[in-house]
Amino acid sequence: MNRKERRKLRKDKDLVKELYSIINKYLPKLLYMFDNLTDARNQSYTTYKMKTICVTRLFGLLCGLTTMTDISFDDFNSDNCIKNLSKICNQDLEELPYWETIQDVFININTDELRNIQKYIVKALIRSKMFDRYRFNGCFQLLFDGTGLSNHDYNLNNNCLIRKHNDGKISYYKYVLECKLVVGNIVISLDSEFIENKKMLTEKQKQDCETNAFKRMIKRIKKNYPKYKFIITGDGLYATSPIIKLCKKYNWYYIFNLKPDRLKEINETFEDNINYKNETTLKDYYLSTNIEYKGNILSVFKFIETKKKNTTFRYISNLCVKDSNIKEIVSMGRKRWKIENEGFYNQKHRTFNISHLSSRNDTAMKNHYFFIQFAHTIRQLLEQGNLLTKSLKLKIKEVSKILLKSLTSKPSDLNNLETNFQLRFDD
Repeated sequence: MNRKERRKLRKDKDLVKELYSIINKYLPKLLYMFDNLTDARNQSYTTYKMKTICVTRLFGLLCGLTTMTDISFDDFNSDNCIKNLSKICNQDLEELPYWETIQDVFININTDELRNIQKYIVKALIRSKMFDRYRFNGCFQLLFDGTGLSNHDYNLNNNCLIRKHNDGKISYYKYVLECKLVVGNIVISLDSEFIENKKMLTEKQKQDCETNAFKRMIKRIKKNYPKYKFIITGDGLYATSPIIKLCKKYNWYYIFNLKPDRLKEINETFEDNINYKNETTLKDYYLSTNIEYKGNILSVFKFIETKKKNTTFRYISNLCVKDSNIKEIVSMGRKRWKIENEGFYNQKHRTFNISHLSSRNDTAMKNHYFFIQFAHTIRQLLEQGNLLTKSLKLKIKEVSKILLKSLTSKPSDLNNLETNFQLRFDD
């Protein structure tokens, strides 16, 4: 398709209708769940439904508006946008809710209710069966990693992580641990756990950390997804006996990076074993199985990639690794970077700006973060699964511009949604 053909196709198609059709088909209960969030407002003075508050925030994010005040600017708050969101929300709107109105609601939303929406989104997409071909031996792969959200020179909400520098300066940080379901080229937020100190600490008390957050999170994942089998994937921080035992307890598989300077006993055994006998015949791959470590039996394997310079990828796993699958399992181990690239990097620099504090209220800040995860999931369905968007070969920021223009420049035909379509994702 040449540029002229792409321009014509872009002009003839309504990207907002495409987006809303995806929500309507694959997440049919989403807006209902928004409307049934606990409403702490005085109903005598309420103008907007909870659904309208949430949809306005969600569609602002879907259009790439990264700050709360952007919602109230004329670029978004146009007559056509009001008409379109009126149809979506099933409420006759004269104006969109002002950003301060949304903020007041987000301060009082129970974050656990948003966790339930996060769970609904993941389960609804899994049950659609469009991700089934990305299972390995019946298991979905989960990626775990933590990232910083913001840093301050004061202890915001008295629960920041604290870092003391050599020059005596103290910095305060907001951190979150993310669990992403990886399917093809997309990553979907399955669970989020904030890493924070619950109280002011004395010098001798330990801070919260990624490992403790993981232990809290994995219990919740087991409770929320009791019938699913997963392959847990993380960096060298997770290659420890306690975390390996947790995976064994929940009957889950794991693939963890193995750093040369950690778990030296395992590294030495692996090198000795492959020097004696490499259990794979594939070039640049090395494998040793049935290594015992603190009561656990695991496999260790590595791949040396030869390009301009050699790069070694080394892993431990309780999967059955052999000649026929070692390439695929190494590829799965390397997918850990997707949580950085398709996950955190896109959310920080290309679309949603998760480093921006949408509120200084602790509850509202977390609720805005969850809405960013909802929006990111839906945007990936549009960008990576929708045939129109893929054929146009749009960049992420281009999708934001076209969505904003489509939502604000003309009324969309949202009463006659497409249903006879299937999202299709690349590997």
